Amino acid sequence: MSFLIKHRSFISYLSFSVATSALGFLASLLMMRLMSPDEYGRIALFMSLLFVVAPMISFAADNLVAINRAKLGKVEYEQFTRSFVTFSYLMFLVVQLVFFMLFILGVLHDRLFLLTPIYGLVQVLIGMASIEYVMDGKSIQFGMVAFSTSLASLLLTLLFLNSISGVADWRIAALLIANIIFLFFRYRGNTELLWTFSIDKSVFKDVVLFGFPLLLSVAPAWALNESDKIIVAKYVDMASVGYYAAASAIGGIMITFNTAMLNAMVPQIYQALGDNPEEMMPIVRRHVKKFMGTSAVFCCLFALVYGLSADLILPEKYAAARQIVFVVILFSLGRGLYSVLGLVTDYYGLTRAKLKGIIYGGIVTVGIATIGVMQFGIIGAAVGVGTGYLVLSLTLWFYLVKKSQQYCVARALDNSI
Repeated sequence: MSFLIKHRSFISYLSFSVATSALGFLASLLMMRLMSPDEYGRIALFMSLLFVVAPMISFAADNLVAINRAKLGKVEYEQFTRSFVTFSYLMFLVVQLVFFMLFILGVLHDRLFLLTPIYGLVQVLIGMASIEYVMDGKSIQFGMVAFSTSLASLLLTLLFLNSISGVADWRIAALLIANIIFLFFRYRGNTELLWTFSIDKSVFKDVVLFGFPLLLSVAPAWALNESDKIIVAKYVDMASVGYYAAASAIGGIMITFNTAMLNAMVPQIYQALGDNPEEMMPIVRRHVKKFMGTSAVFCCLFALVYGLSADLILPEKYAAARQIVFVVILFSLGRGLYSVLGLVTDYYGLTRAKLKGIIYGGIVTVGIATIGVMQFGIIGAAVGVGTGYLVLSLTLWFYLVKKSQQYCVARALDNSI
């Protein structure tokens, strides 16, 4: 009982995260049955664009909200949030105008992509409210709203796809409607923030200075995480994007498991590093072995269960995705390795090393995925992402070893004095 009380916040976040992820997985299974691979592929490309658009609208300065929430007084923070929301609205107008121009010029061929900026704006506003929930310790409210949003979007998706049409537009519409409805729940009692405009030049300057370096990292991060879908669309076809997205959705269970396990390990890793800084690399090795060993066991069990039920999970029209799932599951181990090493690099503030790793990983992902897709089909995309994360992990390992050696030298000098 004392454990539950002590870790109540963590348990709340973990429980709601698993439940919300389960709804997302259920929605994916539903869409595979009600939508053609081409339409499912359109959704995947939409989300790939959103990966870039949302940070453009917030200027990648979302974490500035959390910093100022902790640092500023009530009046100053309210002034900041009003100006930050206004800044986001202005960026939305710019991005939306660019998207209209690209659509008119024929660069964007799908009208669905015109909804990406408004979806990105909603995501920014939701993210800001979520940060406040977290900073205020409202884990139950945070989880309930996130779960309710996912449940509403699932029900609306089922309604729209069954009663109107099985096209991607209705899935995006369902997501938008659900997010907008619960956006007002998130800002209950403070909805005037959404339409009270304020232009504070000092806030605008802070947002630009804080976000610009982070905005530069969006491109390599997109290359690492999302370029695979664009490459499949370019060199194969939209149906293959749907197959690949379906395989990624199934294999995404590994990411959910790794995330839950990582959350449980965070306090242990940080406490160990704080108590024994001179033992940095042994601590890293120990936790990497623990994490990767557990992840590998789950990977094998998951692959076994999936292998026995693949025909039930993926309908016949997605049969081309069935074998790809095994590759996605296998290469998710590289992403898991990065998760642990990324925690340690964050602890030591090695942001430049992390950025270099993301850049190297993004370049490798694009290169191998392009060659792989051209030579072997969509399986090459999964190999590209997995290899990219492996390169990122090796880069972080190199810099952590370097950091450890520098610490040992400094300690030896201190002892000699």
